[in-house]
Amino acid sequence: MLDVSTKVQTNHKFLSDVTEGLEKTPKRISSRWFYDAKGDELFQQIMQLPEYYLTRAEYAILEKNAGQILSNLSNEKSLLLVELGAGDGLKTRLLLNELSNSKRPFKYAPVDISQNALDKLTKQLSKEFPQLPIIPLQADYFDALKSNVLDDKSQKMVLFLGSNIGNLNEKESVLFYSKLNDVLNPGDAVLTGFDRVKNPETILAAYNDKAGVTREFNLNLLKRINRELGADFDLNYWSHLPQYSTEKKSALSYLVSEIDQEVSVALAGKSFQFKRGERIHTEMSRKFTLHDIETLASESGFTVSANFHSEGDAFTNSLWTK
Repeated sequence: MLDVSTKVQTNHKFLSDVTEGLEKTPKRISSRWFYDAKGDELFQQIMQLPEYYLTRAEYAILEKNAGQILSNLSNEKSLLLVELGAGDGLKTRLLLNELSNSKRPFKYAPVDISQNALDKLTKQLSKEFPQLPIIPLQADYFDALKSNVLDDKSQKMVLFLGSNIGNLNEKESVLFYSKLNDVLNPGDAVLTGFDRVKNPETILAAYNDKAGVTREFNLNLLKRINRELGADFDLNYWSHLPQYSTEKKSALSYLVSEIDQEVSVALAGKSFQFKRGERIHTEMSRKFTLHDIETLASESGFTVSANFHSEGDAFTNSLWTK
């Protein structure tokens, strides 16, 4: 039963996205909605799994190269560090520490779709860096570009870590970076984390861990829809399906209906039919070659200043300037 307080707090964008996605063929729900409080907690667990190499690889890059990355920026004025999809800020702390030691004046603007994640991060960083001005913003990537967070007169460096860019398709990626380029000034920079094309088995394991945490993470999306939108998904009849497409260079995640069933979404006032074996596409995580990275930078108006690679070239952080 959906109570009144839940109705009042309902994110209308969530409702419209879920409704529109379930009306499509094939059905889909954006991965942006994974991140409620429970989803945040589960993703923290995923990042620590032995199969999930992405976080460790990128952390190693930033730990080794934070000083060199920042040395590519002009040091003539204060810096605004904007992070899209900030999460827990684990890797960002390496850059924050380096900046603190450099004595350069700077501010930090974490952007995340999860208010829960933002609240936790802001509280933690306020203790670790008590003099650091923090400007949190709850928004998705595209909405962040429409906000005034990038209007600051400081030099700007935008962080897009964790290979979050992989959640956007090729067309969306070019559009996103082109819009980002439009709101930046000459000399501003962008640092993006790209998961590289590699052995498909290694990639697939990162989205299909033996402990089943990624399965729980995917299914938690249905729990959130039940709780916030008054749906009646029975999780006993849904399973997690990860796949890797070499053609699309993408890891793909689905929720699969185990039976013919009907699901109602109370706040939408609609019901949706599912055939046995029918899928809901919930996530795409694209993987990149160096050529892909260079092409994306060029097509969106940026220049590649430097690339920083993890051991075995499993992951690359690419620094672009306008």
